[in-house]
Amino acid sequence: MKKTAAIALMVLLGATPAGAQAERSSEASKTQPATVQSSSEKVRDNPTAQYVLVKTVVGQATGVVDARAVSAEPEGYNLLKYCWTAENVLGDWAERAGLTGAMIVRALETRSWQRDLARTGYPEAPLAEAIGRYEATLVAAGFTEAARARAMDGLVMELDALRRTVPGAAQVRAVHQCERQRRSLGLNYTTLPEDGRARFMPYLLHQVCQAQQLNADDPVRCDYWMFGKTDKPMSFAGETVYSVRWLDGSTANGRFDPEQSRSTGSVTLRLRPPPKTTK
Repeated sequence: MKKTAAIALMVLLGATPAGAQAERSSEASKTQPATVQSSSEKVRDNPTAQYVLVKTVVGQATGVVDARAVSAEPEGYNLLKYCWTAENVLGDWAERAGLTGAMIVRALETRSWQRDLARTGYPEAPLAEAIGRYEATLVAAGFTEAARARAMDGLVMELDALRRTVPGAAQVRAVHQCERQRRSLGLNYTTLPEDGRARFMPYLLHQVCQAQQLNADDPVRCDYWMFGKTDKPMSFAGETVYSVRWLDGSTANGRFDPEQSRSTGSVTLRLRPPPKTTK
């Protein structure tokens, strides 16, 4: 399924004005002096190629999508059932992630559609093409909400026509219900020893930087790092990468799943003792 969807998307993106612009941007970059861009600059400079890259990153993080998998309702499949929003996916990074965050959210959304609708009987290739046209519209329009609303209407119509050719396939609708699914994502954090200075980033953003061949630990190149708040909880929506530095120069790096700390409301970042040496 992933290969079919990727091919369909790349073909459709290449036929859009955004795809043509990406080709011109690539040609222009060959004649200009090489400069190392930040992650967000790369995304803004070539959204077509970068969305394909983001789709690849999301495709490798299957647990994020599979964790939300539920069966279709009796009244049909709701395209908006999972409430894929920047706030639900990225927490406090919803605004900071900008266009990259919007791409991650839509990539998660469309991947869940491909999985769920294929299970209800939709044929893989036509389904991938229909979703690819939806994505191509978003890329060409800069992922605006207005463009998404129009593209969503078109997708529902396309899928309804496709459903009529497949006996037993679920009817598709797009019903907003996210207001009924709000939940608190806030967590406090502490460091052991105390007084460590922590910075954080959603794991998916970290993986995007790595896929862009940038140093994901460099806050200038991978420009999504945020220092921890000490006066109030932070909104951690999913697996999160962290880096802590203490006054004596000691550091700790790793990642954590905030869901494992919801019951206590706090996550502890510990300095690991140095490995024992053998004589």
